[in-house]
Amino acid sequence: MPRQHIRLGFSIWATGFHPAGWRLPEARADGTFDPAFLKRTALLSEAAKLDFYFIGDRVVGLPEQQTEHPNLVLRPEALTLAGYVAAITERIGVVATVNTTYAHPFNVARATATLDHLSGGRIALNVVTGRDPEAAANFGRDAHWGTDQRFDSATEFTEIIHQLWDSWEDGALVAEKDRGRFLDQDRVHRIDFRGEQFQVAGPLNITRPPQGQVPILTAGESERSKEYGARYADIRFGHALQLGKAKAYYADIKGRLAKHGRAPDSQSLVCGIAYYVGGTKAEGHALYRRVQELTVAPPNLSPLAAALGVDLSAERPDAWIAEVPALAALPPDAAAIIEQAKLSYGDDRITLLDVFRTWRRSRGGAEVVGGPKEVADYFETWFHERAADGFILFPPTMPGALEAFTTHVVPELQRRGLFRLEYEGATFRSHFNLAWPENRHAAARRLRQEVA
Repeated sequence: MPRQHIRLGFSIWATGFHPAGWRLPEARADGTFDPAFLKRTALLSEAAKLDFYFIGDRVVGLPEQQTEHPNLVLRPEALTLAGYVAAITERIGVVATVNTTYAHPFNVARATATLDHLSGGRIALNVVTGRDPEAAANFGRDAHWGTDQRFDSATEFTEIIHQLWDSWEDGALVAEKDRGRFLDQDRVHRIDFRGEQFQVAGPLNITRPPQGQVPILTAGESERSKEYGARYADIRFGHALQLGKAKAYYADIKGRLAKHGRAPDSQSLVCGIAYYVGGTKAEGHALYRRVQELTVAPPNLSPLAAALGVDLSAERPDAWIAEVPALAALPPDAAAIIEQAKLSYGDDRITLLDVFRTWRRSRGGAEVVGGPKEVADYFETWFHERAADGFILFPPTMPGALEAFTTHVVPELQRRGLFRLEYEGATFRSHFNLAWPENRHAAARRLRQEVA
C-alpha cells in the first residue's frame, strides 16, 4: 500500500473531546442526538475529502463521570449512527465501533454487511473489547472479563464475522427468472463454527458485502491487543505520543505484521490527536487557554507529582514553574511533560496548574496547537518520520473545531501535496488502497481446479 498522502478521519465528540469544551458559549450540549448537528459534521468532513468519519461507542454511561467524561455519559449507538451518516453522505468512509465482549457476531456481521451494501462499500468496523467494568451489569454478568478472556472472545468473534461475510460467494444470487432459480445453492455456505464462546451455523442472510470483507480497525496497548491487530486489523488506531516514542511504537506495530504474512504498509497506523487550531498561531493558543480555564475538576497536584517523580506537596497550584525548585533537573520523560505544556500554551511562563491541566488531558501524550502552518508542520513531520500514517482528529470543542480544521489546515496540507484534492475511489478500501479480498470458497474452488 503506497503512502500517497496522510490519512485523516474525524471522530465525532458531540460535546467536544475536552471535558470543558461544552461550556463555551457557542458549544452544544445536545449535539449527541441532534440530527441536524450530526449531519453538518458529516457533510463538512466529506467536503474536506477526509478518509473517514469515526463513531466511537460505549455500552455504559455513568452520570458521575460528567466532570471528566461528559462526552461518554451521552453516547449514541454506533451502528445506528453509521447508518444515518452513510445515508446523508456519498464518498466518505464510515467507521462504526462494536464492543465484541457484549455483542454477538451474527448480528454484527449481518448489520455491517447491510450497511456496506446501503453505503456502496463505505463501512468499516472498529473492534473494541471494552474497559468499563460497570458494563457487565448491563448484560446480566457478574463481572467484566479480564484481558485474555476478552481477546479470546474477540478472536472467535472476528473469525466468525469473516466467515459469515464470505458465506455467500460473489454472484450466488443468480435470479434466473426463466428457470425459476433464485440463487446458486452451491455458492452459499454454512460455517458451522463451534468455539469456546460462540456457536454459529450460518450462512448469513444477506449477500457478501461490496467490499468483500468489511475493513477492521482496532486499538489498545496490551500485548494481546497488539497481536490481535497484527493478525486482523486493516487500520491500527494509536495515541499520539512524543515523536521518539511514537516512532518506536510505529516500528513495533509494523514489525509484528510479517509473522502473519503481511507487508509493513498493508496496515495503516492512525493516531488520535486533540487539536486546537485558529487562523493564526496566536488564535490557536488562545483557544487552548480558553478551554483549559473552563476546567471543572479541582486541581490535584499529587498525580502530576507522581508522573514527574518529584514532591509538590508544599507548592501552590498557581506557582510559576520557573520558581519551583523540584522542576529544575527532571529526567527526560518528566521534562517532556513540562515541555508539552509549554508547547500547548505557547508560553514558557506557565504555572503548575497549567501543567496539571495539560497533563490531565494528555497523560504525557501529544496534542497540537497553533495555526495552519504549525498543525501542518506537525502532521508532515510525523508522516515523513514514520511515526504515523495519519490521524484521527479529536475536536476539543464543537462546533468550531471541525470548521477550523477544514478551513485552515486541509488547504495547507493540500498545498504541500500531503492530502488529496478529490476522492480517488468510492469505497473505504479504495481510500486506504486496500486490496479487494477473494472469497475463501471461490479461492478454494479455483485452487482445486488448477490442481486438477
